[in-house]
Amino acid sequence: ERTAASIDRQVISMFPSSPCRFEYRGISGEFVATVTRSRALMITPLGPVPDLRFHTPAELTHCAIQDEFIRSVSDELNCVAVEPQFRPGLKETSIQRILGMLVDELEAEQPFGRLYVDSLAHALVTRYLLLDLRPIRMPRSRPTALVPRILSRVREKIDANLGTDLSLESLAEESGYSRAHFLRMFRAATGLTPHQYVLDLRLRRAQERLRQAGSSIIDVAMSCGFSSQSHMTSVFRRRLEMTPGEFRRNAWIERRCGHAPATSTMRVF
Repeated sequence: ERTAASIDRQVISMFPSSPCRFEYRGISGEFVATVTRSRALMITPLGPVPDLRFHTPAELTHCAIQDEFIRSVSDELNCVAVEPQFRPGLKETSIQRILGMLVDELEAEQPFGRLYVDSLAHALVTRYLLLDLRPIRMPRSRPTALVPRILSRVREKIDANLGTDLSLESLAEESGYSRAHFLRMFRAATGLTPHQYVLDLRLRRAQERLRQAGSSIIDVAMSCGFSSQSHMTSVFRRRLEMTPGEFRRNAWIERRCGHAPATSTMRVF
């Protein structure tokens, strides 16, 4: 049982994979019985929280969102959000998927990093707002791409700070657009999200450095912005089907013999 309380953030909760039975105190003061399906959502706005009584075990995932962040994304979408209400047993596939990805990132041994989390957080709040938004003006045409001059400036910033934990906000500021517009315009210009672009660039930079002698694999990983050597190794295996050590050996053989080993799965990246 959870007694009534008050919270200073809006909270999205996701129930476990198995059905859950509970009841909450409604506006009338009477308890309302509820049965949730697998991975159902519960929206709890800031302010008073109703009493809850659980009749089955439940391990929930709670995501608390600052109201200031919600307002900033709402402004970027040029929409007015209605006042949120307590809503149990909600089904919204996009929010469920994004919450799952955030949990995976939180528990990952080799996290993707801040830019990836920033993008997921922005997408989560956008989907959250779309539950109750009254659109004022939603663009229907194909997103405009960043002009070459601005795209070049953003790329230079990424290149100069590749070894750091880049943030979505810093890249959007460099472009002069809001986060929402920057995400759409960057993807229209490059065909990639900022996170995908940065990961590709880090992988290419690591390949270049591994072809050179003198740097340890862990030094290459750190200088290219990977969170750890194991993170870089997992990216190499997923994208190139080999470890950084195997890539370095193949590069050495290619340099000595003039061609890659016959058994190599090395790809041009």
